[in-house]
Amino acid sequence: MNETLQTIAQRKSCRSYQNKMIKDEELQMLLQAAIQAPSAMNRQLCEVYAITNPAYIDELTETIKKVSEERGEKKPDGYHFSYHAPILLIVSGPEYDSRRIEDGSCMLQNIFLAATSLNIGSCWINQLRDTQNVDEVRNVLNKFGIPNNHQVVGCAAIGYIKQDTPAKEKKQERIHIVESNRG
Repeated sequence: MNETLQTIAQRKSCRSYQNKMIKDEELQMLLQAAIQAPSAMNRQLCEVYAITNPAYIDELTETIKKVSEERGEKKPDGYHFSYHAPILLIVSGPEYDSRRIEDGSCMLQNIFLAATSLNIGSCWINQLRDTQNVDEVRNVLNKFGIPNNHQVVGCAAIGYIKQDTPAKEKKQERIHIVESNRG
């Protein structure tokens, strides 16, 4: 199996991170991988924000927790929406961009694959998408420099793996080949 396919097969979600910042050059590689993603008509409208200050990530966690509980969604004890990862990468795009979800998702996939290739843990985080338009959450996003007219596509929790977990089996029945008449 070639190196790219091997990296794809090895990628898995990490939910247990070391309390240690990844190297600056590794972070730069992840950010560069993100912007190499394809985008509709090559407009490159989605952006990636690297949050490296643990206090900011904790503030965002507490704000999301508060908003969720006000909605009646009880969070478990010890809840931390990014699993205490030392870095949170937030991908967002302008709300007027009808392709921001596709473009931003490609950016996130590049981040996850690049992280795997560097032996760095990563996990897709969606909770911010569900709470981003609540004023308290939006205020924190504004603190990070994310424009008001941007909608979060998704986040990547990033850090060195503390506790490795086995990869989950992939459901092969999701593959379908439709035969064509190739003549």
